[in-house]
Amino acid sequence: MTLFCSDVDGTLLDHRRTLSTRTVAAIRAVREAGHTFALCSSRMPASLEGLERLCGVEPTPLIAYNGGLVLRADRSVVTDVPIAAEDARAVYAVCEGLDLHASFFSGDDWYAWGPDEWTEREASITAVDPSPESAHHYVSQGHVDTQLPHKVMAMGDPASVDTLETALAGRPGLVTYRSKDTYLEIANAACSKGDGLRALAGELGIDVADTVFFGDNHNDVSAFAVAGTAVAVANAVDPALDAATVVTAHHREDGVAAYLEDWLTRH
Repeated sequence: MTLFCSDVDGTLLDHRRTLSTRTVAAIRAVREAGHTFALCSSRMPASLEGLERLCGVEPTPLIAYNGGLVLRADRSVVTDVPIAAEDARAVYAVCEGLDLHASFFSGDDWYAWGPDEWTEREASITAVDPSPESAHHYVSQGHVDTQLPHKVMAMGDPASVDTLETALAGRPGLVTYRSKDTYLEIANAACSKGDGLRALAGELGIDVADTVFFGDNHNDVSAFAVAGTAVAVANAVDPALDAATVVTAHHREDGVAAYLEDWLTRH
């Protein structure tokens, strides 16, 4: 059995930010052939489950939060690597000083900064609504200590995000990913997509040599280093293209589906 694992945004989704009919058909064909196809993203589990349902299949394992939370098909936990409360509070303080929106994600709970344009945009992209409790209440009431966040998404003008990135560079417990010039994703430095892929393969009893990972961005490179076959879509950033063993078509041209279709004809 082969484990296929794919990043979502910029890799698997089409120009409408959803799964194309062709991609759904290719994923189904791979699963019907006895292989596993899992999603791996910085998104929360609920958002990934929404995409999973488009395939019309039974629940499958998920790698959420860039490897910070790996779940079995029954949603029991394989690995859980949240951000330490001290680091989360430090992120909150810097964002508050810079007037940056900071969304805190813990499991399937999303604590947004407030009902602003950033919250609306994230809800539209992920098809998930934020929790009633705000990020301010989450931190001030101490919930950040008992329900540790798996990710913080800071959003705002590029200059302020630059300042935040610099401020957090000295905290060894954190890793940051610049997904856009206006977005900074923050996670525990002890987790990565590569770690998530390795953990899921081990859980399924699959040798990492029998894994295929699809990606497009900087945070996919760690998974490329682990996977038996690293597949970059044509629109990938240069570090991902350099680390890939195979380059497939652009994500808007169903690059992942094209690779899966070809792979099935050869196996």
